Amino acid sequence: MRWWRTESLEARHIRDEELEWFLRVLCASFGLDYSTARRFFYDDPYFEVNQRWGLWLHERAGRTLVSVATAIPLQILLNGRAVACYGIAGVATLPEYRRRGFANHLLQQMLHALYAERAPLAILQAFNHDFYRKLGWETVSVIAHARLEPKQLPRYETVPLRRVTPADAPAVKAFYERHYLPRTGSLVRDERRWEYLFWNLPNLWLCEFAGQLEGYIFYDFLDSGWTLRVRELLWSTERARRALLGWLAANEESVRHVEFQMSLEQLASLRLMGWHLPPSEPTQPMYSVQIVPNLMARPIHAHALLQALLEGVPAPKGFQSFNLRVRDSVLSENSTAVGFVAQNGRVRLTNGLPDAPTLSVAPTVLAMIAFGTLSVPELRARRMLSVPDTLVDALDALFPEQSPCLTPIDFF
Repeated sequence: MRWWRTESLEARHIRDEELEWFLRVLCASFGLDYSTARRFFYDDPYFEVNQRWGLWLHERAGRTLVSVATAIPLQILLNGRAVACYGIAGVATLPEYRRRGFANHLLQQMLHALYAERAPLAILQAFNHDFYRKLGWETVSVIAHARLEPKQLPRYETVPLRRVTPADAPAVKAFYERHYLPRTGSLVRDERRWEYLFWNLPNLWLCEFAGQLEGYIFYDFLDSGWTLRVRELLWSTERARRALLGWLAANEESVRHVEFQMSLEQLASLRLMGWHLPPSEPTQPMYSVQIVPNLMARPIHAHALLQALLEGVPAPKGFQSFNLRVRDSVLSENSTAVGFVAQNGRVRLTNGLPDAPTLSVAPTVLAMIAFGTLSVPELRARRMLSVPDTLVDALDALFPEQSPCLTPIDFF
C-alpha cells in the first residue's frame, strides 16, 4: 500500500556529505553495530567505485532518507565472455517505513539511470525472489548445499596446512588462473576483486608439498562459529584433495558442522561419502544435498548485453536473420528491437530488421537465455519462449545451456 505521492520522493546518488546518513540506514535496517560497520564501510576496496543510492521522503518536518541500495561494478563470465554488470547489494528500508513501496521505487529509478549508462546487466542475491521478479529479475542459477559433521569426513594422514601470508597472494592468484576454469556465473577476478577477497575473507589456508602450492581453502563461520562454511576449495592433485579434507575433519573439536556450498559438479568432484558408522537402515541417507536458488539477474540495456555476448561469434549452421525485442514493462526504453545478421560467417548486431522474424521475450526469459539456465528447446517446451522451428537450432547454438553458479567466494 502506498502512503505517499511520487512528487514527495527523491531518488538519487548519495553525496559525500550524506555517507553517514546512508550508513546509519544500513545499520538500522540490518541490525548492525554502527561503530563496527563504519570501519568496514570505509575500508571496503570497492568504496571508491560503488554507486550508493538513496530515496528521500519529503515530509512536513523535513526530509528523511528511508531506503538505500548499492550498485557494485563487476564483471561476470557468460559463455566464456566477460560481461560488465552491476551487483545490487544492501537494499534496505528503515523498519518504520517498510511495506510502503519505497525500495521498489528506488530500484526502478536505479534501473533507468543504469540503462542511461548502457549497463548490460544487474545481478543480485535476493532475500525474496518474488519481490525482485516483479521488477524483471529472474533466478538464473542454483547452488548445492551439503552439511556434514567433521567426523563424517576422512581423516587422511598427510601434510599440515598453513595460514596464508600477504606474500602468498601472487601464488594463490596464479594457482587459481592455472587450475580453475571459471564457469558461467563466476565473477572475473581483477586486482580489485582479489583485494576484496583477501580483505573480506582472511581465513585462507594453503596446501603445499615441497614448497609448491597444490591447493587452498577459503572459509568463514556461521551459527556463532559452530559451522565452518567452505567458500572455495581448490586442489590440483589427489594428495592435495586428501590434505584439505583431512584438515576439515580435524576440526571436530572446534566446529559441529562443515558446510559445502558450490556447484553440484564441484561437490561431486570432492567424492564425499559421509561415512561415519555402518548404516543400519537402507533408507537412511548418509547426508543430504539441497539444490537451492542462487543468483538473480536482470537485463538492463538489452542491446549492450546481447552485443557483449554475441557480437563477432561464428554464425551457427542454418543461421538466418532475426530480431529480438524485450517486453519490459518496468524499463520501457529497453524494448527496442535488436537485429541479428551474419556477415562473413560472423554474427553482427544491428537495429531492428523490418523483414525478419521477431522474438518477443520478457526480461526474465532473456536473463535465463543469457546465462544458459535452460536451453532454448527447454524454454520452448515449458512455453516460456515462442520460437519458430527454423530458428530453434541456431538459437540453441548461440545460447547453449551452461549450468551457471555463483559460488560463495564470489558473493558481494
